[in-house]
Amino acid sequence: MSRTMWILVALIAALSIAHIWRDLQGMPAPSYTLCKESLVTQIFTGSCTLRFKGETTAS
Repeated sequence: MSRTMWILVALIAALSIAHIWRDLQGMPAPSYTLCKESLVTQIFTGSCTLRFKGETTAS
């Protein structure tokens, strides 16, 4: 495999480990996941329509 492929594999592995670790520690989901809009839309417009009818946590 080329060097670029190894870097890509390492980044995917690091993100996977971080995701599993967050789940095992019982940490809450990031706040941007409570919005219906995508993260890119939230960054550029600042809008956030709550996904769960005004609740700040998923039920």
